[in-house]
Amino acid sequence: MLMRRTFTLTALIVSGLIAGTAAATEDAEISVAPGLWNWSHSTTLAGVPFSEENTECLPPDMASVSLQEMADDLNQDCVVSDIQPIQAGYSFTLTCTGFYTGEAEGTMTKLSDYQLQMDAEGQVGLAGMEADFSFSARAMRVDECPVR
Repeated sequence: MLMRRTFTLTALIVSGLIAGTAAATEDAEISVAPGLWNWSHSTTLAGVPFSEENTECLPPDMASVSLQEMADDLNQDCVVSDIQPIQAGYSFTLTCTGFYTGEAEGTMTKLSDYQLQMDAEGQVGLAGMEADFSFSARAMRVDECPVR
């Protein structure tokens, strides 16, 4: 149950990644090119690895978002703190006090307008249990969005 719920949290984080997420302040944002994006992640929770890959259309109005907006989208009462600029991105701490509790140290890096990388390590808690996790995600623009 913990792994399934953490997978959901991981999927939300990855969704934030493909939305072009990573800002350090209210004014700072990393924007990416809209289009068809492929994202993948590898996660280890309590020593158990799992991964996912998907392709989604990223419209122009979602091509930039702040790091705090990504945390808010998790709907887990999450706050981003200790945000520091690093080369082409930011390091940060994500602390959540909702249904999922925990803290993660992470980095978000814009490799180009067509590639993003996110890595995080921390602990997640659910129903009084805690587990270590590590997370690595990558998103790459692969094409224009299909015309509907």
